[in-house]
Parts: sequence; C-alpha cells; structure tokens
Amino acid sequence: MEKSFRIKVLNIISGSNKGGAENFFERLSISLEKDKNIQQKVLIRENRKRFSYLTKNLNDIEQIKFFNYYNPFCHIKISKILKDFKPNIVLSWMNRASQIIPFKKFSNEIRVGRLGGYYKLKNYISCDYLITNTLDLKKYVCKKGWDPKKVEFIPNFVNKNNNSKIKKKNNTKIILCLGRFHVNKGIEIIIKAMTNLPEYILWIVGDGELKNKYEKLIRDLKIGQRIKIFNWTDNISQYFNVANVLVCPSIHEPFGNIIIDGWAHKVPVVASDVGGPSILINDGFNGLKFEKGNVFQLTELVRKVIENKNISNKISKNGYSTYQKFYTEDVITKKYINFFRKISF
Repeated sequence: MEKSFRIKVLNIISGSNKGGAENFFERLSISLEKDKNIQQKVLIRENRKRFSYLTKNLNDIEQIKFFNYYNPFCHIKISKILKDFKPNIVLSWMNRASQIIPFKKFSNEIRVGRLGGYYKLKNYISCDYLITNTLDLKKYVCKKGWDPKKVEFIPNFVNKNNNSKIKKKNNTKIILCLGRFHVNKGIEIIIKAMTNLPEYILWIVGDGELKNKYEKLIRDLKIGQRIKIFNWTDNISQYFNVANVLVCPSIHEPFGNIIIDGWAHKVPVVASDVGGPSILINDGFNGLKFEKGNVFQLTELVRKVIENKNISNKISKNGYSTYQKFYTEDVITKKYINFFRKISF
C-alpha cells in the first residue's frame, strides 16, 4: 500500500469516567489524529469532560448517551456510522464497545478489539483481530482459542513530562504511589510499610471507593503526619518531578502504565512482582521488584533506593532508556498504524 493512502479508522469506546484504558484511549486517539495517513472518527459514551477534551484535539467525534448492548438506538447509531463513514478499521475498546459491533459488515471493514485485561472473549466474536497490551494477555487469548496470527501485542505509551512541580518542603524525601483506590492496587501495603520508614513522606494520588478505608488505616497506624492523599489529576508530572521513588504495590496488574510514567519522568521504580510489572521490570536494571504483599521487603527496597544514589541513578537512567526505546508516543502509534496497514490491504 502506498503511504499516501489514508486509512479510515472508526475508534469506539464506552468506558468509565476514569481508568488506565480510558486514559490511553484518549492519548492514542489524539496521536492518531496527528498522522496525515489516518482519517479518524471517534465514538464515545456521553461524557462531558472527555468530549470537551477530545473536541479540542479531534476533528470528528460523536457521543451516545446510553451506550450499552440493550439500547436499540445504540445499535442503529453504530450501523449508520459504519454505512456512512465506511471505515477500513473499526477499533473497539474493551467489552461494551466490542460486543455491540454488528455481525454484518457494511464495507469490508476489519474489526479489531483492544483488550487491557483478562476479559470474557465472547464479547469479541464480531472481531477479526485482537490487540493486547501485554504478552501475557496475548497468551491468555490464544489459550482460549484465538489464532496467534490474529492477535497483536502492542503496549501503551504515556504522556511526556511537562516539567511542572508541586511545592514540597526542602530536603523532604517523597515516596509516590498513584492509582485507583481499588483492592487490586494494593495501596494499603505501602501505607503499612510507612510504619518502618519514619524519615520519609508518602504521597498517594488517586480516587476510588477505598479512600475511607485508607484514611482509617492511616489513623489506626498513627502515621497521618507523614502521609498525604491527593485527588487524581491529569497533571501527574507535578508529583513525579519532586518524588524520590515511585512505588507500585499492586496485587493484580495486567500492564502497569504508571511504571512507564515513572520511567518517562526519570523516577526510580519499586514494584511488586505481579503481571505486567514483573515483565516490564528487569530487576536491578530499570527498577526493583518485591514479593507481592511483602511489607518488609518493600520497606527495605524503598530505603535502599532513597539512600543509595548509585542504585537510584542506575535504575532511573535505565528506566528512561527503556521508555525511549519501547514506550514513547511515536514508537507505539507507529505500531498501531503499521498493524492497521498490514491487515487492511
């Protein structure tokens, strides 16, 4: 195919207000829009904030108020868009968007489902191909019966460092933990570790249902003077740029976007040895790994990173190199476009 030929991509997500997949959807949509060989139409579930943000960066975007399988209007709307837009590629994100793609094809479009978790594959029966953001997810999909030739592994990229900084007291050593306040993120593990790290401050950035539980744990442990919880913000650079170490204590994590964020900001990373983080991190090279749930081992590694500049400099430098080689916007977006090109023509 000649490079000048424009690939028409219909990019669809239902999604929640916040989440790693939703954030990456926004980043990738904006990145695809920049490529002159892509003509993109984006369809989202009604979301005022997301629509406002994307409208500033995209030329063609629509919303559906009740985006679910049981809404007949949703089916009619998507079918009409398929007929009118005539995409080469339909990229559907996660379960709700993928399960609503009609069986009937309207213009020989290729349907691609994008997974970021161990979802039920019955939701992807209308898809011709799948994209997974981890190799382990690809193995999972193939074990469930998908042809490996029909499953592509493409990881995520993260936003660049915007060089902003939040104020902190001079000489304060900051441990940073970011993520949804969900049981899978294991945030209570780093909170417990703080009982053995009296000389440091912990900043937790996020939102979710477990916030009250974390606050109670902090009170019970009597360490409230050394822990501060911040609401989630899209400007996470301001926290990374003053942090001494990033801790990712997840007990379940398919990929680990936040590790890439740490690397992009040249912050040394300490993460649990689960799922994506276990694959991303080469222990002792671009980060340090601790046994899932092991508070004492986490405590030891955090202290080692903050107090040993040689270790800190080594893993932050190599983390940044890993980011530049494999996880920048340019690298990942090209992988998506090349994959679309390969399967379309």
